[in-house]
Formats: sequence, structure tokens, C-alpha cells
Amino acid sequence: MSAVVPRTSVRSALVVGGAVAVAKIALTVPFMRRYGWDRDELYFLQAAKHPALGYVDFPPITAWVGWVVQRLFGDSLVALRATGLVAGCLTIVLVALIVRELGGGRAAQLGAASGWALTPFMLGSGTIFHPTWFDALAWVAFLAIAVRVVGRPEPRLWWALGLVAGVGFEAKYTIVFLLVAFVLGLISTRERRLLLTRDPWLALGVCLLLAAPNLVWQVQHGWPSLRFASSQNAKTAADTPPASYVAEQILFLGAVVVVVAIGVVWLWRRERLRALAIVPVAVTLIVLLERGRGYYPLPADALPLAAGAVALESWRPQPGRRRGLLATLAVLQLAAAVVIGQLVLPFRSTGSMVASGIWKNSYYKDEIGWPELAAATAHAWRSLTPDERSDGVILAGNYGEAGALALYGPSLGLPPPLSGHLSWQYWRPAGLPQGFALTVGYGDPESICASSRRLATIDNRWHLDNEERGRTIDACVLRRPLDALWRSSIARDDL
Repeated sequence: MSAVVPRTSVRSALVVGGAVAVAKIALTVPFMRRYGWDRDELYFLQAAKHPALGYVDFPPITAWVGWVVQRLFGDSLVALRATGLVAGCLTIVLVALIVRELGGGRAAQLGAASGWALTPFMLGSGTIFHPTWFDALAWVAFLAIAVRVVGRPEPRLWWALGLVAGVGFEAKYTIVFLLVAFVLGLISTRERRLLLTRDPWLALGVCLLLAAPNLVWQVQHGWPSLRFASSQNAKTAADTPPASYVAEQILFLGAVVVVVAIGVVWLWRRERLRALAIVPVAVTLIVLLERGRGYYPLPADALPLAAGAVALESWRPQPGRRRGLLATLAVLQLAAAVVIGQLVLPFRSTGSMVASGIWKNSYYKDEIGWPELAAATAHAWRSLTPDERSDGVILAGNYGEAGALALYGPSLGLPPPLSGHLSWQYWRPAGLPQGFALTVGYGDPESICASSRRLATIDNRWHLDNEERGRTIDACVLRRPLDALWRSSIARDDL
């Protein structure tokens, strides 16, 4: 089967995708400052202040991006979130380029780029500083190159696939799911012949070379990410049963899930592109079997979405039928963007969100109460005796609490906090106070305390139930010196 011939220039596709990206920026920027720091952002902010080749629960690129942002803009929440917005906008441009590569015209490019930008999943880019957006960019870039490698074919671009895969591995380990699905697609079709050439192995070498620094770090630290993944998978399996997994995917895609399904069929009917039709289906099933989150495989749907737009553009039904279908999909997608988008874009004020009850099951609960937690900790710290403070430390129960105290604590006169949670376990001074700790957020302080007294209960000014509300701040006389507790893992939680 002959290769698909692009109908428009690269420049034209860049203009279309860029225009949609500009609209996405205009929609997102007004909401980037609300409501405050998310617990994950507080963690990544501190990771940026401790640059390394690896971390317990994520690869290093997010921290290094944060490090650059900090050097340029300081502890700016908007600047950090802007990196996710840029990554999301680049995926929009790449979708337009994929449509162009598949032979779609400007109408298909505009439809696919707009549909992708209006998915509730992509609306979230720019509202939180998180590895998800760098991961999504790596997935869509990989697929954009794969279309050329498989569809033309263009073997000289295999090295670029390896480059993107390696960089993607340093952004988020979930790109391994995409790579496995891609190989399965090739093996399952006549394109398996491509694996008999030297170019895929060159790509593998490039990928491993880029992944090597993190792999070396993992070896040096006893593979902590594998231990974390095992624990996290168990938690995810309990939180996300198969029905919820499927429902999440539909909700985060909106009405374009119909176009995605059309695109899978369109790719399958073209022998040279059949391997690519398998990729989004395979990666969805792989993540389901691995009991991952519903949004993990969503970037792979950018490819069939682009293909579906090409199919609809070339569809020639009775007059008005195609127009009616496209109008219906557009209305449904806009409705999904508005209704479901309330969960990913903070349209409302903090007070109205709390009053409406939307926050009851919202991710934004994790953006509430950090200044109050720091203020309550400062009040408790000042209530301690001079002897307790001189031989004491502030010990936070999780990375969110530790990150909030690290951010807000210096202006309140607090010493640097410690925590054993995830990568915080590596960010401790060589010498540790030996006898006393002010514990913040420990569910069971008696596990490390010979005796304790409660000084405060954590709350927020909205009295909104979240992970922190109701936890306690306690004055703790340690059972053993803190360095001994640390070594025995009693005081730390690295899973």
C-alpha cells in the first residue's frame, strides 16, 4: 500500500495548531493562580531544590524543570504551572501535524487540535505543575514520529523515536507502557519486518543511554521506585476498579471518544498503519491489567483522534448528515469541557466551590489549608520550652506537610522540617537532633514517641475535609535517638 501523501504544508499545520494553542493559553492563564499550592507541587518544589538523578516516585526531569524555573523566577507557582501549559500546547500543535501527516486538510487539523484541546484531560494542563504534562508531550511526540517511521516508512527517524522515548522515561516511567504497545503493534502486523533492520536497535540504544543516569541512581539506592510502584499499584487497584478506569477515560476525553473510535478503525483499514491502530488499544489494556490510573493511557488517544478527524473530513454522506454529526460532537465536547472542566479548571472562587459541594470529591482539596498548617505549627513551636527547641526538630508525616512547612516556615521562624516520606528521606542533615520532635500530621505519634502531648489539631479556614484536616501536632519525646529511628525505618515512610 502506498504511503499517505500530506495535502498541506508543515507551516500550515503549525499555524492551525498554534492558533488553537493560543486559544488554550487564553483560556487557562486566568485560572493559573487559584487556589494555591497543591501537595504534589509543594513536593516537586522541594525536589527542584534538591536536584538529583532520581527520586523515589518520579524520574528527574520534573525536578530539573523546576530547578530552572526557580533560578529564573524564584518560588513562583504561576511560572511552574506555565511549564505544564507549554507542554500541553505543544501536544496540540503535534496533533495538527499528525493530521497533516495522515493526509488531513486544514478542517481536519482544526477539528482534531480543537477537540484535543477541549478534552477535560488537556484542560488540566497549566493548572498544576506535574510530570503528567511532560509525559503527555513525550507520548504525543513519539506517536507523531512513529506515524512517519511506519507510515512512509522513514527509517532515518528511528533514532528520534529513541531520543523521545529516553527523554520520556526521565519524565515519567509510564512511557514504558507506550513502548510495549508500540512493539506489540509491530509484531502483530507485517510491519514486524522493521524490527529486523538495525535502526530500531539504534533507537533502543539511544533510549537506554538517556535512561542510564536514572537507572544508575536506582541501583545506588536499592531500586526505591520499584518498591514504591508495588505499593502504589495496590492502592490504585483499590481506588480504581475496571469500571471506574473505563469511566475515567470517557470523562477525561469527552465526546471525542467517538472520533477516537472512528480513528482506530480508520487506521486498521490501512495496512501500513495497522500497527498504529493497535497501539492505543493495547496501551489501554496494558494499563488496565497493571491497575493504573484511568488517565495514564490518554495521550495515546491523540493519534486515533487525529485519524478520526481525517476520516470525518473525507466522509461523503447525504448532504447535511456530516455537518449534523460534527455539530453534535462539537456541542457535546463543549458541554463536557464546561461541566467536567469544572473539576480541572477552577472556574469558581474558593468560597463558592466549598459552598456548592464540588470540592467534596475534587482534586483541589489538596490546595487548601497549607498556610494555616504552617501557622499552627509555628504557634506550637513557639509554645515549646527553650530546651525542647534546642534539641528538637519538626517532623512532618507526609511530603505535602513537609513541603508546606519548607515553603511557609522560614517567614514564621520555623527551622527546616524533616520527613521520611518518599524522597524527603534523602533530604536530611548529616546530624540529627536526638531527643525531641514536634510531629506534624503523624497518625500514630506513639510509634516513635516515648511520651507526647497534643498541642493542636490541623484545620483550614474553610473547615473543608481533606487529608490534613483533623490530624494533630504533637510534642514528642523520642523513644530512641532520631538517627537510630531513621535507620530502622520507624520514623520514615518511603513507600
